[in-house]
Amino acid sequence: MKLDRQTIQLAAITLLNETGLETLSMRTLAKSLDVKAASLYFHFKNKDELMEGIAELISGRISQRLAKVKDCDFYQLAHILREELKRVNDSPKIFEITYPFTPNRTKLILLGMQLMQDLGVDQRHLTVAGNMGNNFVLSYVADEQYFARGTQRQMPAEFAAQFPSPIDLANPDEAFDYGLDIFIHGLQATTK
Repeated sequence: MKLDRQTIQLAAITLLNETGLETLSMRTLAKSLDVKAASLYFHFKNKDELMEGIAELISGRISQRLAKVKDCDFYQLAHILREELKRVNDSPKIFEITYPFTPNRTKLILLGMQLMQDLGVDQRHLTVAGNMGNNFVLSYVADEQYFARGTQRQMPAEFAAQFPSPIDLANPDEAFDYGLDIFIHGLQATTK
């Protein structure tokens, strides 16, 4: 097998989807690839650099999908971002802990800022609005992945009787759209 960056990244994603970020190490990754850990360090100097590469790979997938969308808007960006993040276990955490200004991520940031401007957001507020939009999608996916594991403690009955789960497990897409609508309508309300 030819060992290259993409092969390593894809193997790491497979391990992330099987066991999660906490158990992923360069040693376990090398074992899954049937190579010595030293072989990985030729391509990635450490786990942090590997995580940055995975975030960049996910961002590249998002960019490729967005390139096929005619007249892209912020809703489409948010939906594609969510879908691609959901494909990789613990991806919100990976995005949180890695440097955001890699080529593909920068491209997405610039697109997001342009789409926010199209919604009427003033240029001086783009960074804050962009962070808020990004954080909404990342935290939503983190909650989805958390609840999908089924290992969380149950909500106290007295609380559950009054309030629904943060993620409508019966219809997470509808709950996502509801939150996205609140975010977008809030942006638009502050630009008038």
